[in-house]
Amino acid sequence: FAPAEGEHVVRLEQLRGAFLALPAEQREALHLMAVEDLSVAEAATVLGIPVGTVMSRVGRARAALRRFEDGPAVRTGSPSLKLVRGRDDR
Repeated sequence: FAPAEGEHVVRLEQLRGAFLALPAEQREALHLMAVEDLSVAEAATVLGIPVGTVMSRVGRARAALRRFEDGPAVRTGSPSLKLVRGRDDR
């Protein structure tokens, strides 16, 4: 069965909280690549940092979100978080 609409709202708020709990540097890099769909090089230009630093920040952010997903919170029937990749991160 599908989770009730209220469960989706709670789940979205949990994910939002996990994203906002990331350090600002990781959050910015992940947002640029996963939400704005920038390449690693484009995100590096926007942030004014080396490409390797962007990759490191995004990797740490993804690892933190994976740990959140693997955590003890109850998520009966909820889909797991899908981590997306930027165009140059395939």
